[in-house]
Order: sequence, then C-alpha cells, then structure tokens
Amino acid sequence: MRITIATFLSGLIAFPIALLVYNSKIANDIISPVISIMRYIPVTAFYPLLIMWFGIDELMKIIFLFIATFVYMMPSVILCLDEINSDLIDTGLTIGMNKLQIIMRVQIPAILPSLMSTFIMMYGIGWTYIAVTETINAKYGLGFIIQQSSSRGRTDLVFMAIIMIMIISVLFDNLTKKLVKRIFKWRYLNDCTE
Repeated sequence: MRITIATFLSGLIAFPIALLVYNSKIANDIISPVISIMRYIPVTAFYPLLIMWFGIDELMKIIFLFIATFVYMMPSVILCLDEINSDLIDTGLTIGMNKLQIIMRVQIPAILPSLMSTFIMMYGIGWTYIAVTETINAKYGLGFIIQQSSSRGRTDLVFMAIIMIMIISVLFDNLTKKLVKRIFKWRYLNDCTE
C-alpha cells in the first residue's frame, strides 16, 4: 500500500512536470538542474528531516518513498519523450497542430508504453527502500519484519521477508510487463511475431 500510493503520487506529479520541462526552455532551465542534483543525494539523507517535519507516522513513510521514486521518475519520463520519432511531431506541425495539440495528440500517446514501463521500474525502486521506510514506528510490513527479526536474532525470518520481497517483485514485474504488452499491442508487434 505504501509503495503503491507513493509511486502513483510520484507518477501523477512527475508526468506533467516532465511534459512542461520537455516543452518549455524556461521550465527546463529552472527545474532540470534541481532534479539532477537530487539524484546524487542519497534518499536516506532525507529520512531524519522527514521525521522532524512529518513525524513518524504513515505520511512520513509515503513521502520518503515518493522522494525515492520521483527523483528517478521525472528524468525517465523526459527520456521517454526524447525517444519520440521526430517524424510524428513534424507531421503534426505540417497538418497545423499547435503546441498543446502536439502534446495531447502526439507526445502523450507516443510515450504511454514507455511510461508504463517506467512506472513499473519506479515501483521496483519503491521496493528497494521499503525496508528503510519501515524501520521506524512501523507496526506491520516486510521492512518491519526484517527490523524486528534482526534485532531478535531471527535470521530465518529476515531471510523469509527478503525472499517474500523478491517473490512479490518478480510476480509484479512479470504480470505488469505482460499487461503492458497486451494493452499496447501496436508497440510490441515485432516481439509477438518473433
């Protein structure tokens, strides 16, 4: 639940900002350097600050996971936009589309498959930070099990929790990749024929 909420929030905020940065030089000059710097700051460095600002409840855990995924998601969305075939945009301009129409009718539909794959990857990043998130004031969760079990010397439960994270991650990854290929058949047509 924590990972899902944080990743969805990250996507909802990163997507429009990435579109703005990609299509506006002013926004690119202001926002891109900040995001680039944040990618090099360890996300765990924000943990003490978030505890001071938001306490030790669920909100802090979700904000921490949001930061962990957002700093990677926004640049990834911009990379998806960079991959758009320039012929598509040129065709839109040729038939008289304005900037907003290019964004809505060309850019967004063209990046949806890559965007879904990016979301899946960010969801995976959320899983890598869940153990950190659930070390403080958690009453449930796999990170909580790892923390409690390690402090009690129960290495069997620690390994079981790690294995559960791996199983959930693999299942989620495989199921969502199949779903993306089914939804966006036109993008993966060559893969199906091989």
